[in-house]
Amino acid sequence: MKRIIHISLMVILVAGTFFLLSFADQKHRVTRYKTLTVDILNASDKALITEKEIRVLIEDKIGTIEGSLISMIDLNDLESTVKRNPYVSSCEVYQTIAGELIVKATVRAPLVRVMNDSGQQYFIDYMGYLMPVTFSHPSYVLIANGHITDRLVMIDHSEKPLYALPDSSVLKQVYPVALLINEDVFLRSFIDQIYINAQNEMELVPKIGSQQIIFGKSENAAQKLENLKAFYMKVMNKMDWNTYKVINIKYNNQVVCSK
Repeated sequence: MKRIIHISLMVILVAGTFFLLSFADQKHRVTRYKTLTVDILNASDKALITEKEIRVLIEDKIGTIEGSLISMIDLNDLESTVKRNPYVSSCEVYQTIAGELIVKATVRAPLVRVMNDSGQQYFIDYMGYLMPVTFSHPSYVLIANGHITDRLVMIDHSEKPLYALPDSSVLKQVYPVALLINEDVFLRSFIDQIYINAQNEMELVPKIGSQQIIFGKSENAAQKLENLKAFYMKVMNKMDWNTYKVINIKYNNQVVCSK
């Protein structure tokens, strides 16, 4: 008898569970979104895409969110749509019980603007990804130009990592130096360009003065930049900045100047 009661209770429990799931599914099918919230987690004045532009990106893909049936929108597909934008590094999409669709995104900020030897321009961001230039968001960042052959080819419209480039790419030399320059207040305000010369070595172009600053390769970059900074602040600060035409810091722990 107890066994029969136990089985009966299990049947009722299972049936009740299916009923509740069916009811919830039916309710889900007729529920509509009330709001769309787009939140950029690392918003800054350097960001190449805004909350408004992500909203437009979403609505161009699937139409107006507010008032749309929850059951008609594939959250995974929506997340993939946002992630495919080259200025978005990551994205999470979810919905609340109250009918709010929430999009949280992390976006890319340009570190250096590359101008290669064929006239193509593109950015390298702080995480070492190549992405196209957007003229809707002018970015006044460090410039890398000269003998740069690397091109940005975007077959699938996504950003490209530096590690996918060959080891011989000069951009792998430029990136760590650009990071160090941007981390230092003095160097960031002093250095305007990283020029790649015919020997595939870097030269730094100052915003003030006409010196040719020969940097060489990226090895010992932090020490070279500290030597350059100390030289300008302690030596050049006491003389005419046009005294020297060439400042060579390519050799370890040396600053060699010539007139």
